[in-house]
Amino acid sequence: MQDALQVGPFLLKTQWLVITLSALVGYFGMRYRLKAAGYPDKRIIETIENSLIIALMVWKFSLILFDPVSVVTNPLALLYFSGGERGVWLAAVVVLFYFYHRAQKDQVSVWVYGDLLAAGFLAAIAAYHLIDLFGDKQALWADLSEILIALLIFRVMLSRSQGIAKPNNLNQILLWFSLGQVGIAFLNPLKQNYWWGFSQEQILYLILATLCLAIDLFAEKKRLNKAKHY
Repeated sequence: MQDALQVGPFLLKTQWLVITLSALVGYFGMRYRLKAAGYPDKRIIETIENSLIIALMVWKFSLILFDPVSVVTNPLALLYFSGGERGVWLAAVVVLFYFYHRAQKDQVSVWVYGDLLAAGFLAAIAAYHLIDLFGDKQALWADLSEILIALLIFRVMLSRSQGIAKPNNLNQILLWFSLGQVGIAFLNPLKQNYWWGFSQEQILYLILATLCLAIDLFAEKKRLNKAKHY
């Protein structure tokens, strides 16, 4: 896949287009999840639409924060560059705070937005790796596995339409996604071993999966203890 595309006088980085398209798919994934769960609240839909715009703007213009010298010396850099991976993480943090603020303002459970974010993320991941199939033949099996896991977990979310605001369901989704990422990494030919054949990313996902499992076991133990008192 080409690194950039010429559109008239502008040179667009392919990465921008891929991320933008993936974000749009994620948006429709959130809307579909919302519809499947029977939440017709227009305020939630409005929040989703605003969050997509905010995320794209923060990602694009975060270059001002991460590389202000380049922007000052060459303002046109904003047309051709973005905040990159750091900009993506910053956009994610900003959107999280935005969702929390709107949840408090609209008196909606924050877990509803957490569920929608998870659904949008899974849809975006599937779209991103589907596009990547056409450009990175080395990671073919890794991309296919990413798509399969994302779609399977998304399907499970849709089957639990009444659990949109249940943190336990989100915890299990995160658990299985983390374990899936650990396994998929072994299919990546560019994986760099860090400890006992695991990459740093795999170790982080293993830690996250362990934390999710501990939370799940604690919640189950608490539920059983509560049941004994009745």
